[in-house]
Amino acid sequence: MSLLRRWKNAAGPLAGWYIPAAPFTALELYGSPQIPLRERMNPARLDSLGHSLAQRLMLTEQGQAVQSGEAAMVIDLPGAISAALGLGLQEVGITPVLLFNGLYRPDSFIEGKNSLPAIIRYGSKLKPWSGQPGYAFLLERERTGPEPPDIMSLWRTFDNRYHAGVHLFPPFEKLKNSGVTAFIDLRLAGDELPNDANRFYREAARSGLDVFQAALPADWLLD
Repeated sequence: MSLLRRWKNAAGPLAGWYIPAAPFTALELYGSPQIPLRERMNPARLDSLGHSLAQRLMLTEQGQAVQSGEAAMVIDLPGAISAALGLGLQEVGITPVLLFNGLYRPDSFIEGKNSLPAIIRYGSKLKPWSGQPGYAFLLERERTGPEPPDIMSLWRTFDNRYHAGVHLFPPFEKLKNSGVTAFIDLRLAGDELPNDANRFYREAARSGLDVFQAALPADWLLD
């Protein structure tokens, strides 16, 4: 579980306790997924993308608000991109908090083919938290999985789909006490807000936190 400790140490004392163990348990039980060459995400491309996205975000008002600790960013992108961006944001002074909760295994709805290798790659490069006030919560957009084509699929396929919600995040009061006044939702332009995220933000608003949305321009992914 040394990889889990790296992600926890990077998240710091406030958020590190909330990083789910499921992906790391799956890694110990089932190993890293076997990915056909045509389905693999290019590691060098991901490295470059994570770095460039972080640099561009830091030029926005939203990025500055997160770096200052006034707001926390919720990054709801494909898992591999979220993990790469997490490392990129740490390099510019924002704390990455991994909230992937997939128990990845073969013959399941979410096999983690790209998410798990990214967790390994970028977790191994993280540095321990050193007091940065701003948080970026990393979600895996694939978490709700594909809809089963028929009822028999639920018998044949391990159902490891999951939802984001208050159970994954540090308590709102703890975040507010640390200075956070708002969440900024970041997702691909044109991606509708999923039901689980919508419920989470409604809970956040009821607790007194503001919620803003930011769309990631498609051309930012063409680095």
